[in-house]
Amino acid sequence: MEIINHGTWSGYVPDPYPANLPPNISFAKNDESGRDWYDALYSETPLCAADSVKVTATKEADGSWRLQAASVDATRVFPHSQLLIEIIGYAGTNPQADFGQKRYDAATNTISEFQKPPRSVTPRQIRLALNQIGLRQQVEDWVKSQDQDTQDNWSYATEFVEDNPLLVACVAAVGKTEADKTALFDLALTL
Repeated sequence: MEIINHGTWSGYVPDPYPANLPPNISFAKNDESGRDWYDALYSETPLCAADSVKVTATKEADGSWRLQAASVDATRVFPHSQLLIEIIGYAGTNPQADFGQKRYDAATNTISEFQKPPRSVTPRQIRLALNQIGLRQQVEDWVKSQDQDTQDNWSYATEFVEDNPLLVACVAAVGKTEADKTALFDLALTL
């Protein structure tokens, strides 16, 4: 498959406003070229190939793009305040299922899965789970043997994230495995 990045698009109001159109029509134009979206769709030289997949994307906090609407029918996507990519050579039957909510990296021009964020639990949940598996005292003793910052993190944390270095170190210190930590979080999330 080939991916073509058609850049970002922004909303605008044409001046002069096209005659015979209702006043509530949304317009978008390419930020780089200034080309109007409707012109890109309906001109004699359309922006995208008729059989390609057109995909809109919104920018994520990490700078990557989250793919949104994906369709062969260009009239089903509207890149207002979004990025538009085109995928040529797609052989599937459901582009929305195959591309929607995926990650697009404009620097490498690649599509991948988003990594799920690490799970988090409250201090109450982690302590109740430790009680249930009989490790609370062992963990508390380990925390007491650590520096003041570690003790403060344990005492005053508002959440415990599964990949937190404190928890990773603690799991190793009390002789447990990554699978044990996963099971602890599975349990904590039920409490």
